[in-house]
Amino acid sequence: MIYTNFLYFIIAIILFSTAPQAKGNLFTFSGNLIWMIIIIFLFWQLNRHHFSRLRQNYDNEIVDINGTKREYYRLINLNTIISIFLFAIELFLFNIKFVFTRIPFLGESETFMNLAGLAVFLLHLAIIWYWAFRSLGDVLGSSETASDHIWANIKFNMVIVIPWLLLSLIIDILYLAPVPFIQELMNKAVAQVIFVALLLLLIAIFAPMLIARMWDCESLGESELKDRILKFCHSQGVKFKKILSWNALNRGLVTAGVVGLIKPFRYLLITPGLIRLLNLDEILAVVSHEVGHVKRRHLLYYFGFFIGFMVIIFGLLDRLMNLFLNTGFGFSLVISSSGEFNLSFLSFLRIFLSILIFITYFRFIFGYFMRNFEREADLYCFQSGINPDYLISSFMKLGARIGDDGKKFNWHHYNISQRIDFLKRSQENPDLISQHKRKIKRSLAVYFTCLLAFTFISFNPLASRVDGVLVTGVIEKLVQKNPENAQYYSYLAMLYYEQEKWVKAKNAYETAIRLNPRQADALNNLAWMRLKCPDKRFIDSKKALGLAEEAFRVRKAAYILDTLAEAYLANSRYKEAVIAAKRALEIATENLKYYRSQFKRMRRAYKKFGNSIAI
Repeated sequence: MIYTNFLYFIIAIILFSTAPQAKGNLFTFSGNLIWMIIIIFLFWQLNRHHFSRLRQNYDNEIVDINGTKREYYRLINLNTIISIFLFAIELFLFNIKFVFTRIPFLGESETFMNLAGLAVFLLHLAIIWYWAFRSLGDVLGSSETASDHIWANIKFNMVIVIPWLLLSLIIDILYLAPVPFIQELMNKAVAQVIFVALLLLLIAIFAPMLIARMWDCESLGESELKDRILKFCHSQGVKFKKILSWNALNRGLVTAGVVGLIKPFRYLLITPGLIRLLNLDEILAVVSHEVGHVKRRHLLYYFGFFIGFMVIIFGLLDRLMNLFLNTGFGFSLVISSSGEFNLSFLSFLRIFLSILIFITYFRFIFGYFMRNFEREADLYCFQSGINPDYLISSFMKLGARIGDDGKKFNWHHYNISQRIDFLKRSQENPDLISQHKRKIKRSLAVYFTCLLAFTFISFNPLASRVDGVLVTGVIEKLVQKNPENAQYYSYLAMLYYEQEKWVKAKNAYETAIRLNPRQADALNNLAWMRLKCPDKRFIDSKKALGLAEEAFRVRKAAYILDTLAEAYLANSRYKEAVIAAKRALEIATENLKYYRSQFKRMRRAYKKFGNSIAI
């Protein structure tokens, strides 16, 4: 449940972080609000029906207590998945992010935006938790009241969310910093990579401290159990900062765990339910399993797998999109026969591929290693001197306690039946232990070899050029078939510019403008090229200003005003630059931080080189 919950929250974060804020959705603001209320009401009724029917089946003895527990957790997972789909609908159909941006003062804050999005997602989850408790709280004994149950679940899941919110606050502060270099850096794509890397670093180092607080952990207290655990850990050469009683979800869990990538923040967690369920020898067998994770450096490998995911998502996403665009079908979905660019579909495609890569990676690659690491930790009892029979009996008791028949599929653990069977077979044939170790070593070698190869191939500048050439070839063929389509020439010029083919880019833009003198994007992009081209031979601030002014006459858009402000600045017309940047900020519906930083930059230039005026 723990790992699955984290994956759900990460998917929700991906959805919210990548969802657009643009206007032009299917419904008005009031209509959006009404439809959202309807969706939430229907979701309320759905959960009420699901859990009430389960309670009726239990009361009527249609299902026993174990069957009720299995169905209870199945319904929670099912309704959580439904809540993610509803959250996506609210983001992409009803555009709740844009609604948040319209809130005075707060709408410009990244931290507030993320808090608001989190609150909407938590509202859906709270409905699930409420009806789960309302229907079966007295049977499962999870909490005293519904509000206690909801709050316990919120705290349980905050470990993954709090670092995200803290980084949002840091980004807000950086955008407010009066340092142009920092503001320009935060507007670059590399900042997204840094954001994810910092998130992983915060989780790896500081999550154990968050867990100790958010999961209601307490000192285990002096007892024979603690003394035996300390003595056993010392004999294995493993130290923990603390051994804690894990009281999350109002003491509703029956498990143990180890958290902490480095020694000063490493904790051993044991729930009161597990202590009550098992005898002392069985608890030591479970502790041997957790010590096995530490001795085999599984936590360090987990961190490496998360870094590997970053490499794969950033290296594979654009490549998959390019491959899709390189097909006739894909290109027709993104660019119509008239040359119109479908930005909404492209945004949706990026999000869909991101989630697909995420689920595939964690479900199959990360899940494979987790299952085998868990088995390796089980086998550590043979090295630590713990009788495997105690671990087997603890699995049997745990299966009976949670209502698991031992054969339930689990993506991150082998099921209880499989774990017991492998321990018994290892008792009879110790060679299985060394065989499993070799299996893991080979698997890790294959994984990291493939990851290094993928990194070299994906982030090699030559690979990026090849991808660009493939897409360019598609558009060049379209230009040949449609030589009068100005929009195709404009797209071709953009690709030439990205490939640093300056002459071809300039000629393609000029051809697009000749075919359609009122093509705003071509005018704007050529103006930007005349201002910012790395090849100084193509810089011409006067021509850039004329092009930008013409683009603005054709289309009154924020991004064109931004180019116009840059052109005014390059021609030392500081007052006009400030006015254009201010107007761009006023009419912008997204990337507000960028436009705000541009306005501040133009105002600083005016104060430094121009006359002081009240803006």
